[in-house]
Amino acid sequence: MDKDKDNVTDKDNVTRIGVSLPPNLLNRFDEMIEGMGYANRSEAIRDSIREYIRKNELSEKKGKRAGVVSIIYDHDVRGVNDILVELQHKFHHIIKLTTHVHLNTHTCMELIIVKGDTAKIKEVRDRLASVRGVKHSDLLLATVVNESVHQVVDESSHH
Repeated sequence: MDKDKDNVTDKDNVTRIGVSLPPNLLNRFDEMIEGMGYANRSEAIRDSIREYIRKNELSEKKGKRAGVVSIIYDHDVRGVNDILVELQHKFHHIIKLTTHVHLNTHTCMELIIVKGDTAKIKEVRDRLASVRGVKHSDLLLATVVNESVHQVVDESSHH
């Protein structure tokens, strides 16, 4: 999706919408966009919608992808480490590299570099995310074109 195509240059060529939001959500959004330097809510909402479309379009397409699955989990949950290792071995043909980071005395982060069929990558992410003790997971995907990275988007899944 071309961001320039979606820029507002003609004020008469826009569709105005109304959105109902809880006050605390709107306050958090306003604080965030102010800190990011947005001139107004409309610009931030347009960027958010573009990113949402980009993220979902890429994850729905078939084909070969490369990416990173990240998970944050409580290593004190019984069996979580064994299940995560077992799943990584099961998907060894997709998983190219893993990195483990200790965030504190109870919480770990795993970064898993993947490459292969989009459906299989999503299966890896879904299986890892569903493990008891996993608090959060994200998937960052890139299209692989002639073995080179083309476009990067983020598909987030929160627990």
